[in-house]
Amino acid sequence: MKRFIIAVFALLMSYSAVSAQQKGDIYFGGMAGVTIQAVSSNGGSTSAGFVIQPEFGAFVADKCKLGISVGYALSGGIHTFTAAPNFSYYVRLCEGLYYTPTIEAGFVMVASGGKSAGIGVGAQLFSMEFRPTKRFGFTANLASINFVAMSTAAFSFDLGVNPTVGVRYYF
Repeated sequence: MKRFIIAVFALLMSYSAVSAQQKGDIYFGGMAGVTIQAVSSNGGSTSAGFVIQPEFGAFVADKCKLGISVGYALSGGIHTFTAAPNFSYYVRLCEGLYYTPTIEAGFVMVASGGKSAGIGVGAQLFSMEFRPTKRFGFTANLASINFVAMSTAAFSFDLGVNPTVGVRYYF
């Protein structure tokens, strides 16, 4: 895991040295949200949890953003830690409102009695951003698709409504 963090840090530092940034090209922000899962096996059960995910990113081209996020989630007694680079494409809907589909792939660690690690791939299909000013943006994601492959040969596929909201500050 240390090698992964060092590689991501080196990538971000080399990117900032190579590209000439203008105001508004770099941002820092975060997301918070809730998860609700309904499982129907022998009577069914429902669990709820929360997600918190700080994020840093930069626009690499017009309408294209690269970022990295580190997240923590707690749902049904299961603790999940994620670190994932992501890519978003901005489609302008009207003044200050953007449709921002996002894909991400990265490291996942799950702790529920024991620990296991793996990789995850996700897509945020219904993600929007509202920028009322040049410096601030408000984000919302309504649905996502996630696939996780763990080192314990466990696989997880999630297609669901996991709403998150967030705030971004642009430099």
